Amino acid sequence: MYLRSSHRPRRRPAVTAAAALGLLIAAAGIARPTAASAATQDNPPAVPTNLRTSPVTSCDGATIVGDGDIYLYAKVSDPDGGTLGADFVLTRHDGESGEAIAEARVSAASGTNGVYLIRRDKLESAAGGSITEFDWKVRAADSDHTSDWSTTCHFSFDPTHPGTPVITEPGASTVGQPLSIAVSAPGNGTVPTRYRYQLNGGAPVNVSADASGNATVTVTPTGSTNVLSVTSVSAGGNYGETATIHIISAPPSTNQADGDLTGDDIPDLLTVGAQNGLPSGLWLAPGTGDGGVSASPSNIGVNGNGYSPPSYFDDSVVITGRFTQGPEQDVLVYFPAGTYVGHGMIIKGNGDGSPLNPVSGNSFNIQGGSLQDIYGDNPVQLANAGNISGRSTGFPDLVGISGDSANGYALNLYASGFVAGLFFPVALNATTPDGTADWNDWTVATTQLPTPGGGSSTAMFLWNKSTGELDLWENLAADPETGDLTYTAYPVATGWHTGAALSLRAADVNGDGVPDLWAVSEGGTVTTDLFTDLSSTAPATVTRITGTLTTP
Repeated sequence: MYLRSSHRPRRRPAVTAAAALGLLIAAAGIARPTAASAATQDNPPAVPTNLRTSPVTSCDGATIVGDGDIYLYAKVSDPDGGTLGADFVLTRHDGESGEAIAEARVSAASGTNGVYLIRRDKLESAAGGSITEFDWKVRAADSDHTSDWSTTCHFSFDPTHPGTPVITEPGASTVGQPLSIAVSAPGNGTVPTRYRYQLNGGAPVNVSADASGNATVTVTPTGSTNVLSVTSVSAGGNYGETATIHIISAPPSTNQADGDLTGDDIPDLLTVGAQNGLPSGLWLAPGTGDGGVSASPSNIGVNGNGYSPPSYFDDSVVITGRFTQGPEQDVLVYFPAGTYVGHGMIIKGNGDGSPLNPVSGNSFNIQGGSLQDIYGDNPVQLANAGNISGRSTGFPDLVGISGDSANGYALNLYASGFVAGLFFPVALNATTPDGTADWNDWTVATTQLPTPGGGSSTAMFLWNKSTGELDLWENLAADPETGDLTYTAYPVATGWHTGAALSLRAADVNGDGVPDLWAVSEGGTVTTDLFTDLSSTAPATVTRITGTLTTP
């Protein structure tokens, strides 16, 4: 007999397609997406930051911008990325209604700046002819959300342009001496906050005005006739009208410093053209007082010798000094080679850096052959020697190098007696720094250093192009009867521009009492070597400055 169970077997639930798919995903090790991650995120953009303008202003409204367009910038960002809209709004700060003067939506990628340009004419119209403060702000927007407004920034816009300033006629003035001149505001209209002035087309200078528009400009006349231009400037930097006056200045009553051709008591660089990339003439680059020179020289030899063009000076060497005994530095031109070999001339300086005027009474000829030595050789170099002869005639002596291969070369003294009057050369009892008589291998350049009591002493650089040896002899003194030469020697440098083609000019270019050297080379390159720490046993300390002369 069989017993029957009272429990029926369980039926396996049916497996749906979705469940089956879940089982397959689980078997593959893939996590089921959550409800949060399955939904697409949509975050609102952030409040714009980094508000700024061009021209640059401070957000607090302390800046006044001039009469021109202005750009507004604000950084927009959104956690979701993408492209956003940036809503810019500009209103008058004093506007009660808050009505927008300018507004626009611009597009910018998240993380970048939205940029809105506000045109000058819109700002001028809203300003109504006077300085006006404006407020601006920005917000960001995507397709569903808009951020809060940013911080409100401010700036003031200046549409004004001052009239012609009033320049008070100055009193008596002297070339090279500072002159103060009063300037006041135009009779009506905008009161300038500053003035921009130029003397003789030089570098412009700014001077602030007081609340009434009054200011004082200080200039240093560089010539007998000077032109001063003064332009009024508004608070926002808008240029107004310009006033111009002529200033007539007297020549300096004291002697100009050695090498100073412009009347500012600073040595200047004078170099001959038709070499080193410079056109024909005599090129004057005013010194800056710190060792540099103006990059834009002027041709003070534009009138030639009065009869010939500037090419007359080709093949010449030039030196400066008080050759006519006036307060100005004159120019001595000498031809060691070329068409006018052995000849020369002295041209009276103007004291203001203007072109030389070699007319009768302003120029004096040095007759050909008058500088020949006992063997009939013309000097191949000449330099200003001040009063090394001790004769105190008031006219500079010269030193020079002359000679030939048969009779040798010597350093000569040409003692002075009157304008362009030089006594027969005396060969000096001096060897070169290397202890030989190879003077033809050395280039000399001199300068005058002030001494107590108003006098001066002569310093001379000696450079051997082949070896690069550079020496300095100070306190030169020569006996015109015996030819004895005394000096204090300093070995300044070794390997100095070895083999280079240079035009040298010596001067105390930075006013520290130690002679320095300007060297002009190909392409108009100017190298200034400032020397310190002179020693009788070791090279000096050298500070080098370089620049380039650019001619018109």
